[in-house]
Amino acid sequence: MSNSATKFSKRDLLNIELQKISLRYGLARTVVRTIGWVAAIYLGRDMVIALAGRETLLSFYVSFLSDIKVVVSFSLAGFAGLWAIVERRLRYRKVEQLQGRIKELETAIDPNRTSSHLTPKGKTNPKDKTL
Repeated sequence: MSNSATKFSKRDLLNIELQKISLRYGLARTVVRTIGWVAAIYLGRDMVIALAGRETLLSFYVSFLSDIKVVVSFSLAGFAGLWAIVERRLRYRKVEQLQGRIKELETAIDPNRTSSHLTPKGKTNPKDKTL
Protein backbone atom coordinates (compact mmCIF):
# COMPACT_ATOMS: atom_id res chain seq x y z
CA MET A 1 0.00 0.00 0.00
CA SER A 2 1.18 3.43 -0.79
CA ASN A 3 1.22 6.21 1.71
CA SER A 4 -1.28 8.30 -0.32
CA ALA A 5 -3.98 5.59 -0.04
CA THR A 6 -4.20 6.06 3.74
CA LYS A 7 -4.38 9.86 3.72
CA PHE A 8 -7.73 11.47 4.31
CA SER A 9 -8.73 14.96 3.33
CA LYS A 10 -9.80 17.47 5.95
CA ARG A 11 -13.36 17.13 4.71
CA ASP A 12 -13.26 13.33 5.19
CA LEU A 13 -11.90 13.72 8.71
CA LEU A 14 -14.56 16.31 9.52
CA ASN A 15 -17.32 13.99 8.22
CA ILE A 16 -15.97 11.14 10.34
CA GLU A 17 -15.97 13.34 13.46
CA LEU A 18 -19.49 14.56 12.73
CA GLN A 19 -20.69 10.97 12.36
CA LYS A 20 -19.06 10.03 15.67
CA ILE A 21 -20.79 12.95 17.41
CA SER A 22 -24.11 12.06 15.80
CA LEU A 23 -23.82 8.45 16.94
CA ARG A 24 -22.98 9.52 20.51
CA TYR A 25 -26.01 11.81 20.72
CA GLY A 26 -28.20 9.13 19.17
CA LEU A 27 -27.04 6.68 21.82
CA ALA A 28 -27.61 9.24 24.60
CA ARG A 29 -31.11 9.95 23.28
CA THR A 30 -31.92 6.23 23.21
CA VAL A 31 -30.64 5.78 26.76
CA VAL A 32 -32.75 8.70 28.03
CA ARG A 33 -35.88 7.36 26.28
CA THR A 34 -35.29 3.88 27.69
CA ILE A 35 -34.83 5.23 31.22
CA GLY A 36 -38.05 7.23 30.83
CA TRP A 37 -40.05 4.19 29.72
CA VAL A 38 -38.64 2.03 32.51
CA ALA A 39 -39.46 4.72 35.09
CA ALA A 40 -43.00 5.10 33.71
CA ILE A 41 -43.61 1.36 33.86
CA TYR A 42 -42.18 1.14 37.38
CA LEU A 43 -44.27 4.04 38.67
CA GLY A 44 -47.37 2.78 36.86
CA ARG A 45 -46.93 -0.64 38.49
CA ASP A 46 -46.68 0.99 41.91
CA MET A 47 -49.81 3.03 41.23
CA VAL A 48 -51.79 -0.05 40.21
CA ILE A 49 -50.61 -1.91 43.33
CA ALA A 50 -51.58 1.02 45.56
CA LEU A 51 -55.06 1.29 44.02
CA ALA A 52 -55.77 -2.43 43.65
CA GLY A 53 -59.02 -3.48 45.31
CA ARG A 54 -59.93 -0.01 46.51
CA GLU A 55 -62.96 2.00 45.52
CA THR A 56 -61.67 5.51 45.03
CA LEU A 57 -62.53 8.66 43.22
CA LEU A 58 -60.26 7.44 40.45
CA SER A 59 -63.09 5.58 38.72
CA PHE A 60 -65.22 8.73 38.83
CA TYR A 61 -62.41 10.85 37.40
CA VAL A 62 -61.66 8.36 34.64
CA SER A 63 -65.31 8.10 33.59
CA PHE A 64 -65.70 11.90 33.75
CA LEU A 65 -62.62 12.46 31.62
CA SER A 66 -63.69 9.85 29.08
CA ASP A 67 -67.10 11.52 28.79
CA ILE A 68 -65.44 14.87 28.21
CA LYS A 69 -63.17 13.32 25.61
CA VAL A 70 -66.14 11.91 23.70
CA VAL A 71 -67.97 15.26 23.78
CA VAL A 72 -64.88 17.14 22.62
CA SER A 73 -64.28 14.60 19.83
CA PHE A 74 -67.83 14.92 18.51
CA SER A 75 -67.67 18.71 18.80
CA LEU A 76 -64.43 18.87 16.85
CA ALA A 77 -65.82 16.53 14.19
CA GLY A 78 -68.93 18.70 13.87
CA PHE A 79 -66.93 21.91 13.62
CA ALA A 80 -64.60 20.33 11.05
CA GLY A 81 -67.56 19.24 8.94
CA LEU A 82 -69.19 22.66 9.19
CA TRP A 83 -65.90 24.36 8.27
CA ALA A 84 -65.54 22.08 5.21
CA ILE A 85 -69.03 22.94 4.00
CA VAL A 86 -68.49 26.68 4.44
CA GLU A 87 -65.05 26.51 2.82
CA ARG A 88 -66.47 24.68 -0.22
CA ARG A 89 -69.25 27.23 -0.68
CA LEU A 90 -66.76 30.10 -0.43
CA ARG A 91 -64.48 28.41 -2.99
CA TYR A 92 -67.35 27.89 -5.46
CA ARG A 93 -68.41 31.51 -5.00
CA LYS A 94 -64.86 32.75 -5.63
CA VAL A 95 -64.46 30.59 -8.74
CA GLU A 96 -67.73 31.98 -10.07
CA GLN A 97 -66.53 35.54 -9.45
CA LEU A 98 -63.19 34.96 -11.19
CA GLN A 99 -64.54 32.88 -14.08
CA GLY A 100 -64.85 35.77 -16.57
CA ARG A 101 -61.37 37.10 -15.88
CA ILE A 102 -59.79 33.64 -16.14
CA LYS A 103 -61.52 33.02 -19.49
CA GLU A 104 -60.33 36.39 -20.75
CA LEU A 105 -56.72 35.72 -19.76
CA GLU A 106 -56.73 32.21 -21.23
CA THR A 107 -58.11 33.39 -24.58
CA ALA A 108 -55.53 36.19 -24.63
CA ILE A 109 -52.77 33.59 -24.32
CA ASP A 110 -54.32 31.09 -26.78
CA PRO A 111 -57.20 32.40 -28.90
CA ASN A 112 -57.80 28.92 -30.40
CA ARG A 113 -58.38 27.21 -27.07
CA THR A 114 -61.55 25.23 -26.56
CA SER A 115 -63.77 25.34 -23.53
CA SER A 116 -63.83 22.57 -20.95
CA HIS A 117 -67.57 23.22 -20.53
CA LEU A 118 -67.38 23.42 -16.76
CA THR A 119 -70.20 25.13 -14.91
CA PRO A 120 -69.66 28.74 -13.78
CA LYS A 121 -68.80 27.41 -10.32
CA GLY A 122 -66.11 25.12 -11.74
CA LYS A 123 -68.10 21.90 -11.35
CA THR A 124 -68.27 19.13 -13.94
CA ASN A 125 -70.75 19.70 -16.75
CA PRO A 126 -73.96 17.79 -15.83
CA LYS A 127 -73.96 16.22 -19.34
CA ASP A 128 -70.53 14.64 -18.64
CA LYS A 129 -71.50 12.97 -15.40
CA THR A 130 -71.97 9.21 -15.43
CA LEU A 131 -74.40 7.47 -13.14
